[in-house]
Amino acid sequence: MTGRLAGIGWMLLAALAAGACRDRGDAPAAKGEAMQLDSVPRQVEVRLYVATDWAWNEEDTLAVTVANGTEQPLSGDLHLFVGAPVEVLRDSARPADAPPAPALTSSGEGTRLTFALGTLAAGASAEFRQAVRMPPAPRQRRPAAVDDTTSRFAVRAWVAAADGREVAVAADTIRIRAGSEVVAGGCGGVDDVSVTRYGIGPLRLEMQASDVRTLCPEARDTTWKQEGSTERGMNVRLAGRPVTLVLQNDRVQRIVVDTAGVRTGVGVGVGSTVAELRGRYGRMCAGAGEGRVAVWFPAAPGISFGLDSTVSIAAPLDPEALPEAAKVDRMWVRQGTDDCPAS
Repeated sequence: MTGRLAGIGWMLLAALAAGACRDRGDAPAAKGEAMQLDSVPRQVEVRLYVATDWAWNEEDTLAVTVANGTEQPLSGDLHLFVGAPVEVLRDSARPADAPPAPALTSSGEGTRLTFALGTLAAGASAEFRQAVRMPPAPRQRRPAAVDDTTSRFAVRAWVAAADGREVAVAADTIRIRAGSEVVAGGCGGVDDVSVTRYGIGPLRLEMQASDVRTLCPEARDTTWKQEGSTERGMNVRLAGRPVTLVLQNDRVQRIVVDTAGVRTGVGVGVGSTVAELRGRYGRMCAGAGEGRVAVWFPAAPGISFGLDSTVSIAAPLDPEALPEAAKVDRMWVRQGTDDCPAS
């Protein structure tokens, strides 16, 4: 992101929880004692830095600064919400002495990250950064004159008290620049084939089969047997690497990868180990899918990983019992729940 800081516009919106503005007669914190956020005066600021020039299928970084203009130490949490379908990326090379990774909560509206603010000294500030990835470009282009809200994604940052009340907040919008769509002309020459929540490279879930054929003229229809029924799909090559699109009602229901070279934004894919998956994504869920053990992560919504045949399917599946050396031999980009099943 450093190369784009000159082009970054930032906006500052400071807001206080209503309870912090009233004269409640609270005794001030003793000198040097960490002040709780429900008694912090107006000088708490949140500054949100969002690049002004984004493209589809692009990675970049959001930055948030929390400034403590009070006379007392400040403690609490910083929350960052990133609207769907923007993908939040986990740090694949986090130093051992780095602050704890933020907690992630995903929903249909987007992803919320919670950073521990710790104790921020009076007059000090702290910066938080988060890598994100834009979704693949929509297949249907719209005229430039049309106000297309599908190319805008909300970003919001706020500092919260222990009871969840907002103390300071900043908001902005990621805007995709016109003309940044993936150019059609065959998928074999596409350079970027990273796996995201909603697709791989220019291909995405819910895309019509006719649009796939237009985008990838080399796509070929295929059928196969799965659990006693006939599945229908398409074989496509992205940057020379084969992927299979599973169709339902002539739309892409899920995307299957069973060869190395196609990876997620944090660098895992076919050939990665369970240890590597845990290191990138944290808490792991497990179940049985397509005759093999499948794992997925709340921190990586929309993506499942099938493990090799050396892992036995035993009920109930305990994610913690899976061997660290087990390897991924298949990935699915799909819809559906991303939380762990109830034990």
